[in-house]
Amino acid sequence: MLKLIKPALAPAAVAGLSLSLAGCFPQGFTGLPLVDRSLSAESPEGIWMIVTEENSSIPNAEDSMNPYAYAGMTREFVKVTANEQGIYELTRCDSEWRKDFELTATETGYEATLTETGDMDESGVTAMTLTDLTVTFASNNRSLSAEGSRVTTPVGESTTLTLEGVKVSDSTSFEDAEQLTSTYGLDYTNLGNAGSVDSSIANCVGIEYGEQVTEQGGDDFIYTENIYTYYDESDRQTQYYRFYQANAGTVTESLGAIINTEDVFTFYVNACNDGESACSAAAEWTETSSNSIAGVSFDINYEVIDNTYVINPLALTPWTAFLWPHDGDFMHAQVAVTIDSYQQYED
Repeated sequence: MLKLIKPALAPAAVAGLSLSLAGCFPQGFTGLPLVDRSLSAESPEGIWMIVTEENSSIPNAEDSMNPYAYAGMTREFVKVTANEQGIYELTRCDSEWRKDFELTATETGYEATLTETGDMDESGVTAMTLTDLTVTFASNNRSLSAEGSRVTTPVGESTTLTLEGVKVSDSTSFEDAEQLTSTYGLDYTNLGNAGSVDSSIANCVGIEYGEQVTEQGGDDFIYTENIYTYYDESDRQTQYYRFYQANAGTVTESLGAIINTEDVFTFYVNACNDGESACSAAAEWTETSSNSIAGVSFDINYEVIDNTYVINPLALTPWTAFLWPHDGDFMHAQVAVTIDSYQQYED
């Protein structure tokens, strides 16, 4: 849901940037299970595992000849279901690709487009972002590929997306899919009020890793992000994220949690520069996660130790000042989706 806010990029710089970061990623973000030939070939409807790679050219406001490059990868369990137009639509857990696209059916899948208009800046320029996504299903409806792009004019970020997927169940319910084991648990104390959710039916589950660097090393900039996302069937969200940024000798680490259930919505952030020991100790974060062709899981506990440094951004508006978190508030989620017998699948 949250992304680093990146400055605008001159079009000339977009065309000239070529930087591969594929070797920087942790293990587990590439590769898919083999095709399960027992699944239906009649339609792509079902639950899929997908892997994506996203690459962006991002401007450097201080030096347009030295733009930043961002590369990110995700592994997600998602649904493909028919919409009101009869188009089998691929969902995503990545919030940047969960928006209200206009869909057009093709012989092998569909094309999706989205036009977004920003606010006018001080110079009177209004930025416009055009996003395109083409999804292609294989003839057996058991695998898919997709390509996407996002370009902002007259200045802005240029992004390309590649995606591959394999159907892992004909069911569109994570709860009923025989091939999958799904678990969810959430314990929390929010604003001093304790609660728990023992189970929840998933709509998608995903883990994302991204890294941003300069094309040349002179600017001494690196940024990494780890994002863990869950949406339930009512589109309620559980998300944790950890950002790390080193820029011109200043190191900043940000931790965050977003919890949206039937009973509570909360959003906590803790961002500290290196050396701010009191700030760093204000939030406790423990994490176990897994990301492979066997499945996706994360077990993360985020606890507020000192709310002097941990905020709910909504509390920054006068009418929601009561949302400031309490010391001792915590959000502990355990999420997992596993393919039970992926090793047995055959081409």
